[in-house]
Amino acid sequence: MTTGFTDERVRDWVAATPQHWLRWVLVGLWVAAFVVSVAGDTEPCSTADLTVCGPDLTFSVAIVLCFASVVLLWWRPFVAVACAVLFAIADLVWDTVRPANVAWSVVALVFVAYALHLRSRFARQREIARDVSVSLPQWSSGPQRPLHLDGSHRLMAAGAVALVLVASGAVYGYQRAVGIDDAHASRAQVVEAIVLSDEDEDGNQKVRVEGRPEGFPAEVDVLFLEVPDIGDSVPLHVDPSDPSWTHPVAEPPDQTWWVTVAVGALLLAGLLAERLLAVRVRRGALESQHHAVGAPVRVFTDGLDFVGLVATDSARGLGEFPVDEEVLRLATPEARRVAAPTEAFLVGDVRHGGWVALATSTGLRLPLGSLAALPEDAEVDMDTFGRDPEDPNDWSEPVPMGTIPVPLPIVVEAPRWLKAAGLAAAIAAVSVGTWLLWDDEVGLSGAGVVFGAGSALHWGLGQLTHRVRVTGSGFAMRSVFSAMESPMSAVKEVRVDEDVALVIFEDESVLEVIPPDGDGRGLAAAIERAVESAPRLPEGSAPHSHLSWATFVFGAGVLVLAGTWLTHWLA
Repeated sequence: MTTGFTDERVRDWVAATPQHWLRWVLVGLWVAAFVVSVAGDTEPCSTADLTVCGPDLTFSVAIVLCFASVVLLWWRPFVAVACAVLFAIADLVWDTVRPANVAWSVVALVFVAYALHLRSRFARQREIARDVSVSLPQWSSGPQRPLHLDGSHRLMAAGAVALVLVASGAVYGYQRAVGIDDAHASRAQVVEAIVLSDEDEDGNQKVRVEGRPEGFPAEVDVLFLEVPDIGDSVPLHVDPSDPSWTHPVAEPPDQTWWVTVAVGALLLAGLLAERLLAVRVRRGALESQHHAVGAPVRVFTDGLDFVGLVATDSARGLGEFPVDEEVLRLATPEARRVAAPTEAFLVGDVRHGGWVALATSTGLRLPLGSLAALPEDAEVDMDTFGRDPEDPNDWSEPVPMGTIPVPLPIVVEAPRWLKAAGLAAAIAAVSVGTWLLWDDEVGLSGAGVVFGAGSALHWGLGQLTHRVRVTGSGFAMRSVFSAMESPMSAVKEVRVDEDVALVIFEDESVLEVIPPDGDGRGLAAAIERAVESAPRLPEGSAPHSHLSWATFVFGAGVLVLAGTWLTHWLA
């Protein structure tokens, strides 16, 4: 096929994809505007105007739009642009900081310009697709395929429900917190206090309460937004029955962060729900429409759950989109083999991020997501077609005749300096991780510390333990989680994949060995020779696997980290 999306037209279509680097320009402008807003807000807290440093419901909602405008650039750019414009309008109406008004207005205008850039690029891609489209053959309608949502979409549905529950809990939390503050405020008295200290590690400052209510402590810790100097006199709101509720009069308690959480959760839940609804609506529209023309392409099944599109006359890649057809959930070696590209016709909104389907003689191949353009100059490796990625015989070759075998034994392991680095990383992972987690305020962030320290521990142990030894009589392999020994008689076949020697055992397990000098073919020839001369042993004698000693070290390290975290978090 030399019509349709030829190599030249694929180049043009991919080149019309929106410029991704522009998003980083927008991020830079957003950061600059944020800095201007913070630097320009110099109005001090005041007892005469409690709105300066007090709770502001408008801001708690608008700040969600502010952060959504930059986060969603990668996921939903047009929604991001709408958030930027709405936040700029809100800032102009409610914010009295003029530099911030100007900065966010500029950001909104640039975001709108980016939206126009997207529309222009998408229109160009649609134009190219229309130019290459041809009339579709008179095919009979194929059977309708019911929608089978994959794991990621089911996770989206669960996430949307969870986020609605989070939003509901946040609304309840806000109402409860405000009710508690109102109860405290109904009993509160205004007193004068003298600042006695600078901020401690938690940001609190110790003050001496003048004219305190009966039974109220003489000194209390107070958290200030605007940090006063030692010796300053500040008016405080105190609850005589609860000294923990003590606040500067000019800085009323602010519980509106609960509203920010609720609005943010609802926005994200809505976007997830919209995506799930879009899958059904777009598929339904593609299936119900009568498609008279389509853009000729070649298509191949790549992996298990998406199809790739290539030019009609070359290996140049055009794009890919996910599908949910049961035939792509592959279990047999025959089904796993990636079929060579076949001819098909692309119908629908043929642009990056558009929803398309493939018209074939067997019916429409419907999408589970939008079309994603491949990078410029991306090419498909045609040698991968017709191969089973799980069968080494499909992607490796026998040991070439006449290959000179290398002398055995051979040991493959990390050099000494890397082992030393691994030992240092393993020790540091546990010691530094434990030190970071030895804090009652660590909270949920401790999970990230445990994960990061555990990953560093695994890497370090990997450098220390990874070792493959090949002798004339057998193999010995050790990693972080396993150790294996096997005689040569347990080898079924020896193959090579570039510089890697592949040892296939009788139980179909595969050992990949990369020799230090890179002569994988020579090593494979040496192993093949040793196998031929090895005595045959009774069945079940090999290979033998068991846990490596590093497994217990890794488990102990993770237990120490997790135990430290949970002990201090739940204490």
